[in-house]
Amino acid sequence: MRAVVFVAILGLVAGNLCRSGDEPILDEYKQMGQTVGNMIIGSSCKYLSKNFEKVFLGKQCKALTQQGLCYLIRSAERYGDSPTVTYDQLAGDLPNISHLGELSCKHAVKCYKQIAKAVKKCMRSNDNFIEELFGNAQILYRVKAQDIVNEFIANHQNTLFGELANLAVANFRSINDVKAFFAEYVDRDLEAQVSSDAQVAAREVQKLAHQWCKSGCSQDSTDFLQELFGNMHGGQCVDAAQFCGACQENANRHFKSGGQQIPCCLDDILQKGIAAYDYVSAAYGARIDEWVGLVSQELSDEANAKAAEFAAEVNRQSACIADVSKEFIT
Repeated sequence: MRAVVFVAILGLVAGNLCRSGDEPILDEYKQMGQTVGNMIIGSSCKYLSKNFEKVFLGKQCKALTQQGLCYLIRSAERYGDSPTVTYDQLAGDLPNISHLGELSCKHAVKCYKQIAKAVKKCMRSNDNFIEELFGNAQILYRVKAQDIVNEFIANHQNTLFGELANLAVANFRSINDVKAFFAEYVDRDLEAQVSSDAQVAAREVQKLAHQWCKSGCSQDSTDFLQELFGNMHGGQCVDAAQFCGACQENANRHFKSGGQQIPCCLDDILQKGIAAYDYVSAAYGARIDEWVGLVSQELSDEANAKAAEFAAEVNRQSACIADVSKEFIT
C-alpha cells in the first residue's frame, strides 16, 4: 500500500501553456472564480471584496493563476472524454506539469504571502471573519450546488459513491454539524497530536520544496518519467490505471535494459513520502479504522462489498508498483 505514495508524488512533477484563442475561456474561468469568491466573502471583509482580483489573480499570483487555468484547458484537450488514460498521454503531459512546477518555485511562496497578508487584514478588521466565510459558503452551497448533489445521489442510488454522498449530506448539513462531529470523535489529545504533526509536516514540506526547486528537480524528474512512461506504453499496456500485467512487464524491461534511473532528488521525496505514510498509519491507523467502521455500518451490504472490491484492487496495483520499486528504484 505504501507504493501508492509513489503515484501521488508523480503529480508534483513544462513554456507558456496558453494559446491564442484561450482568452474567452480564461475570462469565463476568472469571472466564475471572482463571482464565487465575492459570494463567499460577502460583507465579511470589504477590503478583500474590493480587491479580489488584485489579491488572487494579480501581481505575484498572476502567472500561477494564468498558467494553471491554461493547463486545465490543455488537459481537457489532451484527455477529453477518453474512458482511459495511457502512459503515452501522461508522458506527453509531463512537460506541462514540469512547467507549472518551475513556475511554482518562482511564485508560489510570494503568492501565498500576498493572499495571507490580505486574509490577516480581514481578520484584524473582523473578529468573525472565518466563521462568516463558512456561513457564506454554506449559503452558496444551498443556492448553487445542493440540487446538483441531490441529483447525483438520485442518479446513483445503490452505488458506493451515491451512498457515501447521501451519508455526507444527511450528517453534515451545516458547519455546526461538522463541529459536532469533531467534538464527538476528536478528543483534545488527538487534536493536539494532529496540530503538532501538521506543524512538523509543514516545515518538512517547505524544506523539501526548497530542495526541489534549488536542485532543478522538475526538469530532471520530467526527463526520467518521460523516458519511463514512453517505454511502458505499447503492447497490451493501454490503460495507466492498470499497472499490473503488461505495464509492469514493460517497466521491468525498461529498467533491465539500462533505462534512466530515478533522480536522487525525486527518490528523496519518494522516501520521505513513504516514511510519512508509515507514520500516519502507525499513529492514526486505529482511529481511522474506527471511523471507517462507523461509515461502514451506515452503508448497504452492496456498497460495503464494492468498497472491499475497490480496496482489494488498490492493494493489488500497489503491490505490483512496490515490486518494481523495490527491485529497480529504491
